[in-house]
Amino acid sequence: MRIGDTSRRRWATGRQCQLIGCLLAVLLLAACSSGVAPGPTPGGQAPTPPAPPATPTGTTVAPGPTGSPASPTAQDANISVNYDSDSNTITMERGDSTGLAGLRDALNQPDLLQELTPGEWRLAANLQINEGASLHLAAPEVRRLKLRSDEEAFVWIRAFGGELTFTGTEVSSWDSTRNGVDENYADGRSFVLARSGARMNITDSVFTHLGYAADESYGVAWRLEGTRGEAVNSRFGYNYYGLYSYEVPGLVIRGNEVHHSVQYGIDPHTKSNHLLIEGNRAHNNGKHGIILAEGCSDSIIRNNEVFNNQLHGIVLYQRSNNNLVEGNTVYGNALEGININNANGNTVRNNTVYENGEAGIGVGQGARNNQIIGNTARNNGQDGIYFYSNARENSVLENLVADNQRYGIYIKSERNREIEGNQVSGNTIGIFHPGEHTDQQIQDANRVANNRTTDIASEQ
Repeated sequence: MRIGDTSRRRWATGRQCQLIGCLLAVLLLAACSSGVAPGPTPGGQAPTPPAPPATPTGTTVAPGPTGSPASPTAQDANISVNYDSDSNTITMERGDSTGLAGLRDALNQPDLLQELTPGEWRLAANLQINEGASLHLAAPEVRRLKLRSDEEAFVWIRAFGGELTFTGTEVSSWDSTRNGVDENYADGRSFVLARSGARMNITDSVFTHLGYAADESYGVAWRLEGTRGEAVNSRFGYNYYGLYSYEVPGLVIRGNEVHHSVQYGIDPHTKSNHLLIEGNRAHNNGKHGIILAEGCSDSIIRNNEVFNNQLHGIVLYQRSNNNLVEGNTVYGNALEGININNANGNTVRNNTVYENGEAGIGVGQGARNNQIIGNTARNNGQDGIYFYSNARENSVLENLVADNQRYGIYIKSERNREIEGNQVSGNTIGIFHPGEHTDQQIQDANRVANNRTTDIASEQ
């Protein structure tokens, strides 16, 4: 081998090492640029990882637990919340069965939503739950929720297509300046509403001192077709209306106490059909205890206790047709125990009505085809059962009517159907009828005896 050949080999070997070193450097630089962390170098030292990319413009990051001001939108894996300061409204856009703690953490504005003591919360902004969001307020996390309501402002909770659930909690208005509930509804007051396809379920809870005289703001309400829900084993006291619905079918109102409302106790309204109103106590309300008004049909009012209301006890009003009123105990109301007014095809069966200021059961204003069957009407201030104001084609069958101050059964209007099988005693006059049948026919069809002035009277 010549000396020249050895030199060339040494030069080639050095050149190859340089090329290999350059290639390794290029590969390392490419790995860092692609965001993929390279493995350790042959010396055992890992290279410094690249800096994270900057947050893209327009992306909102949920605030951390540092107490820094919340951004306009707060998000995590389960909840999306916006706050609009102009309207003072928190809006939940997304959230799967979120509680107040989750909402608070996402919002991170304690001046708006704050836990005062364990289980006791204060809300100082409106709260709206949109479609796709679900808020669940339940003990022990939420034993009580106070809604700001004072002379300067009040806030509301509204499920607008979303889901709102209350379990074992108390919700009330709250005036911090008075350190008590807001008793002045004249200047507006906090309320709770489900509407536009929302679902609101209430169980084992208390709602008090809510609502005022404005549409959708009556206290606790469901509104518009597609909205659903129930109120079960709960108490509703000192609200403007106890419970209200508008064009909402299928509500279940069971086992509640509804009392001392400014206006109505339980008030389904305007095409709220196929309802079940069962086992409630409705008392000391400013107007009626329970009323179906304006086309509320095909519903059941059963086994309720309705007493000491300032007008009627139970009312079927203006085209509220084909309802069943059954097994209720209705007493001490200022006017009639059960009133049917311009409503048709209803069955009033096996109720006990007593000590009401006027009639036990009154049917009037053109009400037609109603059946009054098997009721006990006693000790009422005027009549046991009273048909008036062109009530027609109605039936009075197998009722026990006793000890009423005026008439037992007073059929003032003409063209009614059967008056049969009734037991009538101890009234001033047993049965008064318009003369479409003879007194003897009425006597034969009923058991009428021992009334104070006479058993049968008519316009004949």
